Amino acid sequence: MPRMFLNGTAMSGGADHHLVGGAELVARTTTAKRYRFHAVDGRYPGLEDVGPDDPAGAAVEGEVYELSYQQLREVLLPGEPDGLELGVIELADGSGSLAMVLRREYPKLPPLEDISELASWRAYLDGRQ
Repeated sequence: MPRMFLNGTAMSGGADHHLVGGAELVARTTTAKRYRFHAVDGRYPGLEDVGPDDPAGAAVEGEVYELSYQQLREVLLPGEPDGLELGVIELADGSGSLAMVLRREYPKLPPLEDISELASWRAYLDGRQ
């Protein structure tokens, strides 16, 4: 079964957590320190891979779930916003995982706010309240 790193509203307690169904939570962890983290139009998070040698890279908090291909294909992915695409990321322990990342080429991408210093979608949402 594929592993999927979630770092936004589909995490436990989030508004879209129902999209993971009964999928097993494998770990609460962070990405490797090679990403910039953005709030896309203030509505959803986006990971941007800046590479392992970029000192501006951040480790972003999230949860890893084991999802069936059917759950991934028919439920989770159709609920993702247009500004994201499925990619493979590096986790803190060096292993890989599927995740939603910013589209590399997307002319209609809404405004981005860099929230890498927060490294957490929940912290970003808490700060807005």
